[in-house]
Amino acid sequence: MDERETGQEFGNGKEKGRWKRAALIAVILLLIAAGCVAYIILYLLPDKGYEDYTLQIEQYYVEYSEEYDYWDVLTVEYPHLTGIEEEVQEQVNSLMYEAAMDRVNYWHLSPSDQVKEFQAENFSIFCSDVICDVPFHSQYLVSIHLDEAYSAGNPIWMTNMTERALTVDLMTGQAYGLSDIFEINSDFVKLWDQCYSKEAGEEEGDDEMLDIMLSWFLGEDEEINAYYQCRSNFYVTEDKNFVIGISLDPVLEAAITSKPVYRGLYVEIDAEELEPYRRESGFWEKYEKSEQAGEVLPCKDRQENIWLGEDASVWNWKY
Repeated sequence: MDERETGQEFGNGKEKGRWKRAALIAVILLLIAAGCVAYIILYLLPDKGYEDYTLQIEQYYVEYSEEYDYWDVLTVEYPHLTGIEEEVQEQVNSLMYEAAMDRVNYWHLSPSDQVKEFQAENFSIFCSDVICDVPFHSQYLVSIHLDEAYSAGNPIWMTNMTERALTVDLMTGQAYGLSDIFEINSDFVKLWDQCYSKEAGEEEGDDEMLDIMLSWFLGEDEEINAYYQCRSNFYVTEDKNFVIGISLDPVLEAAITSKPVYRGLYVEIDAEELEPYRRESGFWEKYEKSEQAGEVLPCKDRQENIWLGEDASVWNWKY
């Protein structure tokens, strides 16, 4: 082989090497471009959310199970979600069920040692009647409202009424608390008090009362916490306003009453009035883009609570 043939072969080898490098660089660039597109789709562009899902209202129903040393009558409504990503769906269903069963778990199904002592001294019956509403359900968010009447020992002398709420993200399974989306400060509480007082036809609270209310919203009032589980809640209405308030759920002897007692302070506030108190949260982008989606189905074979239902005698008892 002469020098020209050797040179030509060497040249062809260099040319092939350049093509290989060019092809490799092109593949790398394509992968980078694909990654960028995927990132934009997943993280930068808004997800369309879920349009076709179902929230079926179910009822946990027990009437005299004979499993305890006292009677039990439970009619607890809760939503059951189907039609979204399975793992998130399971998480959301667990959150909604536990929210509905909150007082039932505290007093009946999962009592602490202190509650067990209270049961031994005071319980002839435990009753709970929970009514569930889903006022807001969009392609991103679901907000539920729970009204409960429960009797921790006796329907006549120990009936308390309370409210709870839960707002969950259908994309992540996250539950949003009031302090996750609003800055809870003195100005926020003043606005809340103005709205509440106007709705109730009462005078607005003075500075001392507003300080107390702020401590309740923040859960920092040690004196009240000794007798009540003081918890702030919110839910979104169909009109995208916010119902905000506090539930004071009694602990042990504080549950003893002379007649049925409502333990909540709630009021609806226009969304525009709350804008100055918004915190940075993924909630707001989804809230702003939210439109009604999904379907809420009423409870099938719903049972009336014989002790605390709408027509129960406890509501007509002469106290």
